Amino acid sequence: MYWIINDNIEFRPDSKKLISVTNPEINVVLTTPASRCLLLLLEASPDVVTQQEFFKKVWEDEGMLVPANTLYQNISIVRRGLRAVGETDRILVATVPRKGFQIDKSVKIARVAADQADEVVSETLQGEDELDVEYHADAEPEFTPEETALPAHTVTVSKRSRLPLFVGIIAMAAAFFIGAIGMNFAWHFSDTKPFFAGYTFVEQDKGCHFYITDDSHDNKNSYARFKTLILGSGLDCEKYPWVYFPLSQTSPGLAVLVCRKNYLKSAIPGCITLSFRGVGSE
Repeated sequence: MYWIINDNIEFRPDSKKLISVTNPEINVVLTTPASRCLLLLLEASPDVVTQQEFFKKVWEDEGMLVPANTLYQNISIVRRGLRAVGETDRILVATVPRKGFQIDKSVKIARVAADQADEVVSETLQGEDELDVEYHADAEPEFTPEETALPAHTVTVSKRSRLPLFVGIIAMAAAFFIGAIGMNFAWHFSDTKPFFAGYTFVEQDKGCHFYITDDSHDNKNSYARFKTLILGSGLDCEKYPWVYFPLSQTSPGLAVLVCRKNYLKSAIPGCITLSFRGVGSE
């Protein structure tokens, strides 16, 4: 199932993706909360979705309590994505003062069921809803074996000439996979992971594993205060047992990364951010 917005934007909830109907190379991957917000708006249209509904269905059902600013940030992500993919400055998501948000009444939306999608799959990018990347390897399809193989009746290839061709294909495939493995290793272990590798495990409390990095020089008081704040926010340690946050005297707020799995050991840890303002070190 997916949605068509104003006949020119395709929204795939399963992959959190906005795709241009006329030019599929133009696409945006939304954050998980932003994708859920857009889905709520589309399902409720033309009615208003209240802030309370957003908080409950997007965050509270996942065991999280977030400030209102987090909702506004994700609505902003939805608006920017729709403008970019739809190549328009029109208001597609309207603010209803003191109530919430809604799909603007001038916007045309259509829900496409799975059986309808199968009928038009040849007119769309097949497999597009399975991708969760922000780029396309445009040249790759030109080199697939199905497109480059010559018809059997146009040329006769001897068994002797096939061997070098076969060896060349194997060598190219091996080089591709070695390069892909190297890029994956560099992505997961040479960039993001060392940043959190600097975090130190402090303790396990109420099912949560707490990791910190400290430049406050007052780690005992700051840590205890922040931990109490985090646990008091309604964090569900059964769903998000891995907690990472910095101790700082200079930051005006606190950003906490909470994950379903150990960030340092899992390729897909399933993390979200919990933000607090005005809680800097006293």
